[in-house]
Amino acid sequence: MTKKTIKLDSQIQKATRDTIQSGKTISYPIAGYKGLEVRIRPHKNGLDAAIDFRHRYSHPITGKRPYMTLGQYPALTLADARDIYRDNTALLAKGIDPLENKENEKQKDLLDRLNTLDHFINEWQDLQASKNLSYRTNYNNEILLRPIQKHLGAMRVTDITPSLVIKFITNIQKENPDKGLRIKKLLKSILQLAKKHMVIEYNPASDLQGTLKTHKPSHYPSLTDPQAFAELLKDIDQLDDASQLYNKHILQLLALTFTRVGDLCAMKWADINWLKKQWAFKPQKAGNRGDMVASIVIPLAPQALAILEKMQSLTGNADYVFHNPRRKKEPYQHQQEVNKILNSDLMNNGQGYKDIHSPHGFRSTAKTMLMERLGYDELITELALGHRMLNAYGTAYNRMTGLDQRAEMMTEWANYLDAIKAGTFDNIIHADFKQQAQKQG
Repeated sequence: MTKKTIKLDSQIQKATRDTIQSGKTISYPIAGYKGLEVRIRPHKNGLDAAIDFRHRYSHPITGKRPYMTLGQYPALTLADARDIYRDNTALLAKGIDPLENKENEKQKDLLDRLNTLDHFINEWQDLQASKNLSYRTNYNNEILLRPIQKHLGAMRVTDITPSLVIKFITNIQKENPDKGLRIKKLLKSILQLAKKHMVIEYNPASDLQGTLKTHKPSHYPSLTDPQAFAELLKDIDQLDDASQLYNKHILQLLALTFTRVGDLCAMKWADINWLKKQWAFKPQKAGNRGDMVASIVIPLAPQALAILEKMQSLTGNADYVFHNPRRKKEPYQHQQEVNKILNSDLMNNGQGYKDIHSPHGFRSTAKTMLMERLGYDELITELALGHRMLNAYGTAYNRMTGLDQRAEMMTEWANYLDAIKAGTFDNIIHADFKQQAQKQG
């Protein structure tokens, strides 16, 4: 078959039909473009063919004559092939090999993509996944990541400057100063990975003090006056068992155990040791804060055990004490439901306890009243709260749990709550474990 030069798309289509009939691969030169050709390779089925453009040229240094595939027809048109050919000849005129230039461009593009913030976001996410964090922590991280991915994800980290970070965070702080600072902290952690891989020498999210709005954290509201707290406890006890049983028992247990509300809502039956009268669990925030223990054992007073016995008849066959089948990922009572009841008109003579007392406030209440009313010292109360205590040299009391002392304290605390609910605010026995705690330390 005589080769014909190609000038038009219609000629490519005719040449394809002829080549399919012949069953042989044939290359047709493109008229007016020396070294540019269209190659047609019939498929075994005899019905269609693969068609691509190739450019054969002389290497500017070695003189070798390699083929460079430009692309497949019709995705790459005849006009496109001519344009690429002209670009190649321009490179050759400068002594640049088109194939080597194409490979260099690929490597540069790959390097640029590897240097985007999205690349290091993915690496940061992989690190977080290896830490086995709680669902809540992962959810919060996802919320903070969204604006970073949206506005900065596609950028090369080498193009992210301190002034750009300041502008980005300042825009967020216009609506939420605290959220802006938390996003800045997360961005700093991600960029630190780029610094670790020596892609950047300086973290542009570091050392921005004085350029952003500061956020003064507010303490959770809590009642520390015995009489006012007694009224709150009575409000809780009077909640309706039919509609508010979960919230009622959670609030009662918060008062008795002063754990975090998220941990209490997620309490598991498997973590309760009825024989030892203890609840052992890993706090949801463990691992995120250096001042928190990785796991904790809470001694359970008789009053707390009585509440759990009531719940056992309802949810004893489920994993969670406060089982909620409507929540698929976290099938237990949502902590916001507890907060809503505390702030609702069911409490405090219809006024609620908003800005007066919060679920987290039970922790402050217990610590304050245990020290001021019952005479317990700083060390034993901090251990009960799940905080890592430091000695004079800054070393944590890793081995000290004070379980026996805390068991006595929890029972005395529960009895004290019963007493103030009954109107007895004096005649309280004051315990003093200060000397014993110092000896253990």
